[in-house]
Amino acid sequence: MKPGPGVADRPAPGASGLAGSGERPSRNAVCLCTDRNMLIPALFVADSVRSRLPASAHRYDVIVFCEASEVTEGHRRWMQDRGIVLRDDMDMARLSALKRFSGRLTAATLMKLLLAEHLAGSYDRILYLDSDVSIHGDIGRIFSLDTGGYEIAAVPAGRLLLQLTEKQRNETFAHFRALGMTEPFRFFNSGVLYIDVDKWNRARLGDRALAYIRDNPDLCFLPDEHALNAVLDGSLAELTLVWNARPPSGEGRAALPFIEPVVLHYAGHDKPWRRYGYRKRLFPDRAAYRHYEAFLKETPWPGWLDEQWSARDLWGSVAWEFKRVSRRLRGKLDEPTRARRAAQLDAGRRFWTQGDFADVRQGLVEQRDGRLQLTDR
Repeated sequence: MKPGPGVADRPAPGASGLAGSGERPSRNAVCLCTDRNMLIPALFVADSVRSRLPASAHRYDVIVFCEASEVTEGHRRWMQDRGIVLRDDMDMARLSALKRFSGRLTAATLMKLLLAEHLAGSYDRILYLDSDVSIHGDIGRIFSLDTGGYEIAAVPAGRLLLQLTEKQRNETFAHFRALGMTEPFRFFNSGVLYIDVDKWNRARLGDRALAYIRDNPDLCFLPDEHALNAVLDGSLAELTLVWNARPPSGEGRAALPFIEPVVLHYAGHDKPWRRYGYRKRLFPDRAAYRHYEAFLKETPWPGWLDEQWSARDLWGSVAWEFKRVSRRLRGKLDEPTRARRAAQLDAGRRFWTQGDFADVRQGLVEQRDGRLQLTDR
């Protein structure tokens, strides 16, 4: 991974390092929201995004939002040296009042709902990224996208559901209906959101989503995602998987053969920085893990990866492998047959290559050499 810029290159907020150059200051921001539990992954993503800025034709600032008590002076210095803007000035009172979170989520999960309001007047467009992603292309290209009459652009996630059984699919659709969504369900994943700041604020989208969470806590086990989908009910500009693809296992198998992703999203249990754990294969592809190793060697936290697992986690991976073998021997492991996998690939290819997506329509993404990928222009 390329090293980030030095102190002398550090931009002021809204400037993208262009102060004194005669160029127009950036009105674009790539934002991550985190707490201390996810701070290192957030810094990994922010550094990867920032390292691609010099080669991009699109200017943007990289901003990490985190409460002041969640970062150390070492974190602050490291971000400053690499031109990453730390913002610890967001009012969290509106979020802490929402008490019903699942065990793995904190108030930081909902900070994205306040970004447009907080950055109004400083930025026109925001690309929000979850901290469990990796960057594989010119992320700045997204800032040429026009959302049209919509507040956001995002990647659909709720129509194919290729990896689900019929029972799981019916349960998922029942949940969409309970959220108040209408068919065809244009459910989207909120881990990558492209936000038009003015449109979002004029629609009071953040306030409406927070109100929905407050009034429907039992429906919002993924609070921000379920609330935004409930409030918008498919009213968004849809993007291809280029901007929010799953890794090449599980759900990713049905798309990656014909997608050249800019963003890979490790949603779910299998995080790339965790070497072992329950529901994690004992011998998975270590490519993403090695990216973290290379990144951390150049930071003040070279031993962080070793702190993310214990003997209990190793046993969890062993137990998961035994469970998979046992279920396979009993004929209860629901892995797709070769025919089913081929059908999934065909359905995914038709959906992603023949659908009407804003990034394709506007010339950001095209089919080339049999794959959807960023255009050369």
